Amino acid sequence: MEQSMKNLMIDIETLSTNLNAVVLSIGAVVFDPNSDKIGAQFSIRLPTQEQIEQGALVDVKTFLWWMDQSNEAKQAAFHGPCAQSVTQGLEKFSRFVNHLSADKILLWSNGPAFDSAQLRLLFKRFNVAWPFCYNADRDCRTIFDLAYPDTPVPVEDTGVKHNALADALWQAKAVQTCIKKLTY
Repeated sequence: MEQSMKNLMIDIETLSTNLNAVVLSIGAVVFDPNSDKIGAQFSIRLPTQEQIEQGALVDVKTFLWWMDQSNEAKQAAFHGPCAQSVTQGLEKFSRFVNHLSADKILLWSNGPAFDSAQLRLLFKRFNVAWPFCYNADRDCRTIFDLAYPDTPVPVEDTGVKHNALADALWQAKAVQTCIKKLTY
């Protein structure tokens, strides 16, 4: 893997906005923030009941919010192929990350205090090793605010909103757009 493709954008969908939430799905995309290159993509849906049995949270307000989302978003979050177990799903994600073979993967999200923190707790709860360095986190919102303090990032969102993979892909493209504006 070329060094510029050591950046991984993640997005998750959950059943609560509090830490220790049930994680419905993980989406991830490899990207180069200094170009328009998008690399390998990953998506997985995780079993919910197993997480609830381990103490993960479901918030009624968030669940009701999900009922107002598009059928496509609900389909991706609640139906279709799912990992056989949470551990299996997390291990698949770890294998995806480990195959990136960069010296150090930079982990981007639209808020490390949420996405990355939720995943880290989930990995810990299910005794799966966290596949990132302690200092890997990067924050999209900071870049967005620096490049476009008064307007939204001008990147068309053609994917399904609240689909973890589609959101990760949009966020990666938005970071690329912001970096381009900030460096040229």
